[in-house]
Order: sequence, then C-alpha cells, then structure tokens
Amino acid sequence: MKLKGLKILLVDDEPDLCHLLSWEFEDVGMIVTKSNSATDAIKNLKKNQFDIVLSDVKMPDGDGIELLEFIYKEKITLKAIYLMTGYSDYPVKNLIDIGLTKLFKKPLEVEEFLSDVEALD
Repeated sequence: MKLKGLKILLVDDEPDLCHLLSWEFEDVGMIVTKSNSATDAIKNLKKNQFDIVLSDVKMPDGDGIELLEFIYKEKITLKAIYLMTGYSDYPVKNLIDIGLTKLFKKPLEVEEFLSDVEALD
C-alpha cells in the first residue's frame, strides 16, 4: 500500500509526540489529522473519513480502548487501527477481535509502523 495520500488520525495527549509523529508521517506523504483525546478523535471520525487510526491507549479524556470500541460499535470502515502503549497488560487478542490491527509499544518505532502500513492489502 502506498503511504502517500493516506489519511491518518493521530491520537495522543502528548503534544510534543503528536507533533513529532505528525512530521514523520507528513514527510512520507500521509495526510495527518491530530486529536489530543479519544473524545476529540470521535468528533473527527464523525465528520471525516480516515484510512488509518493510530492512538495512544492511556489518555485522560477517553482512552484508546474506548476509541477502538466506538469504531467497532459504529462500524466505521478503516484500512487499519493501531494502538500504542507504554504498558503491556492489555489483552491483545480481545482487542484484535474488535478490530485492532496491531499494538505497538512506546516509543513508537516509526519505520516499523510505516512498514506495517505499507504491507496492508
């Protein structure tokens, strides 16, 4: 899959990380929309269409699991949904069952993420 032109919703409550990842993704031609919480991301998903969602798990105003559950419940069509976390205690199988493509550990390895996106059908 080509990266250029893919619309990604990037969700993280850390502004510096959001800015850094946004720059990396825009550098390869992706179109980035940033949200600082799951609540804000849900608003974006209701009014815009995206190819990919990449979200932090732990955030103060709605977390990534809630976002994943919203996407599943609303049957929003995406090419991939990724979560990233600094914690390792999430039942990944259960998350995959409701639509998660892959769980990445923080700090996100940008090249690994981009390679995973390119490998999508």
